[in-house]
Amino acid sequence: QKKIDFHKDYIDAKINEYLEALDSEESLEKRVEIESKLAHQKKNKIKFEAIEKELFDSGELQISKTDPDARKVILHKNIINVGYNVQAGTDSKYKLFINAQTGTVNDVYALSPMTIEAKNLLNLKKMKVLADKGYTTGKEINTCTKNNITTYCSPKNHSSNNNGLYSMNSFEYDKEENTYTCPAGEILHTNGSIYKKVNHRVKHYRTKKCKGCEVREYCTKNKSGRFIERSIYQEDLEENEKRVNQNPDYYRRRQQITEHQFGTLKRQWGFTHTLMKGKENVLSEVYLCFSVYNLLRSIQILGLDALKKRLMNLVFIFREYIGLFKALCPTLFFESNNFNFKFTILKSD
Repeated sequence: QKKIDFHKDYIDAKINEYLEALDSEESLEKRVEIESKLAHQKKNKIKFEAIEKELFDSGELQISKTDPDARKVILHKNIINVGYNVQAGTDSKYKLFINAQTGTVNDVYALSPMTIEAKNLLNLKKMKVLADKGYTTGKEINTCTKNNITTYCSPKNHSSNNNGLYSMNSFEYDKEENTYTCPAGEILHTNGSIYKKVNHRVKHYRTKKCKGCEVREYCTKNKSGRFIERSIYQEDLEENEKRVNQNPDYYRRRQQITEHQFGTLKRQWGFTHTLMKGKENVLSEVYLCFSVYNLLRSIQILGLDALKKRLMNLVFIFREYIGLFKALCPTLFFESNNFNFKFTILKSD
């Protein structure tokens, strides 16, 4: 909307400018030129009004006219591109790509979908996952725990840790009483209400004793007194932080496991942007690139001859499945030539 408003304001200013020039211009040739420019700006205004209506009807905060599935992606601070945020899962032993998704414009909601998918693909009963700070949200960690996935995500500092006042860690939480005790020894209670934040839900804890407190200037600048925001998934966040702090060397393996692949893809192969449009096509391009990486990595792990032998065994297994499909699906025909298969779907029920 901000971009639409910018363009509409610019167009309105130019239209007014041309109308004023038209009123004072006596030359026929100049009047024709101004009227042409005026018609062009009026056409632009109709275009942006149509885009504005499309944005409103979509219910989204943003739309892309180049690629409907693309969104604004923040690269560094104020640098913004329109595109996709590629997520990738990698195993710790062989450094092979397991799965990939384009995800949303950030990593906040990607942890549990990616790890659960990887766990199912690997047919594991339980799994450990290492992830950077961008993936650390209580709800996602809670979902992983429920699916037998142990998280080691880089902990986030509470915003109060950076404001020069008493941090949240200075308040002692009583699990049984569900209260906080402040540095001055006062008890903070919650009204039980859950408040929706950007990426999570929280409860508020307050005390009426803030007024007249001797250490208030070290605690809060809020006129209504200090309050603590506690995520409904705070225990999950604290357990995750405890695991990371107790196993610093284990968490550091994250950079050794997954950063290397992206370094190879982006720096050596130049895969810094996709050529396709649309989420499905973009993801296919990512899968293709990751598959090539896995094949080259497999040559390093197994050796070329061993890999060729394994691939040949897969071809024979594939041929057996083709025979089964031909028997079960008479409307599905296959053409083969030296293990290169061409599929033609004639009918689909």
